[in-house]
Amino acid sequence: MRALAPLVSLILLQAAPAYVREGDRVEQQFHAYRERLTHFYTELKSTIDRELSPEQAAEPLRQMEKAPPPVGIYGYKLLPRIVDIPQPSTPIRSFSYSWPITEGYIRGEDTKLDSANADLARATVASPAEKYNLLAGLASRYRELVKNQNTVDQYIEYNRFWQRSIAESRDRYDRMTQVYQALKSGNPDTAATIREVLGKPQAPKFIRVRGIGSNRVTLQVRLYTDIDDDAYLAQAKSVIEDAWHADDGPVQYAVELDLRKISTADLYRGKDDAPSRGDHINLDKHVGRFPNDGGVLTTGAEFTYGSIGRYVALGPGDLAPKTLAHEFGHILGFNDGYIRGYNNLGERGFEILELTAFFDDIMSAPREGHVQVTHFRLLIEAVN
Repeated sequence: MRALAPLVSLILLQAAPAYVREGDRVEQQFHAYRERLTHFYTELKSTIDRELSPEQAAEPLRQMEKAPPPVGIYGYKLLPRIVDIPQPSTPIRSFSYSWPITEGYIRGEDTKLDSANADLARATVASPAEKYNLLAGLASRYRELVKNQNTVDQYIEYNRFWQRSIAESRDRYDRMTQVYQALKSGNPDTAATIREVLGKPQAPKFIRVRGIGSNRVTLQVRLYTDIDDDAYLAQAKSVIEDAWHADDGPVQYAVELDLRKISTADLYRGKDDAPSRGDHINLDKHVGRFPNDGGVLTTGAEFTYGSIGRYVALGPGDLAPKTLAHEFGHILGFNDGYIRGYNNLGERGFEILELTAFFDDIMSAPREGHVQVTHFRLLIEAVN
């Protein structure tokens, strides 16, 4: 029976869709690169300890901090840091992601690591002055390599999620690809039509409007969560409420969150399938355990994303405040204002195409857009 195990694995692998097989192959390359980076960290730290005085070694060792973090880590109760992530501001940006592109990033990082290893070998035979400069420079380069490792890790999870979504909803993505091509061509009539469609929210019934006819109109939104970190929840609440406001002359529009905590034990009522920290979960089934008279903020996603009119699921990667505000917009009922299409790459899976920042609002440009008065007017109209 043991002899059959490799054969069974091969058959299962061949039966998997092309985007899954290609993803597995690229991810294996990434794990091999990460092992090389970990070895480089160990050798660099050892060399700094051996070749430099304690006074000289202090700053390079501080810069190195720690070994490369594990990759492909996501799961229940894993919270992302909410931190400012500087982004270039451009009128329109086109992005594409694919397994070939991700593989190219990994090869590029391999080349950088080859260069760093060569400089590390030179450092052991260099003069004292050159030795310090080389090792201090390598400590700084190591930090950059770790940062890039985290970025590639997010690309892999992003590809996994969206390529699976394309495979499961080809008709919808075929239509979106046509829209993507029309917008790229600069057809103003098409752009206006698509903007109108994307701008109409599917507002959930749990939104309450207060203050109509006054100088302050507030959308009250109940939000259930199984996150038990009060400081984190306070930060998330502040980020969302700060972003979701707009002034229209004397009238101020705002969102007010009514955060309600529910423990994992209460959600699962003592059942054996209650998830623990780090577990991979079926998010739709998990969210289905929450009450329906509010949105949901939970964890366990590969990367942070929102579901229209229902929930935001947090992934482990660093999260910009405006991105969290954008995802909360999905709970309010807004679709993405940017377009996501695809190219079919055959045995290499799909290339994901995104056109973003076409309009200056939070749902079209999650990195630098703003909440506008129009968002509130559309929501109030939908709720009423």
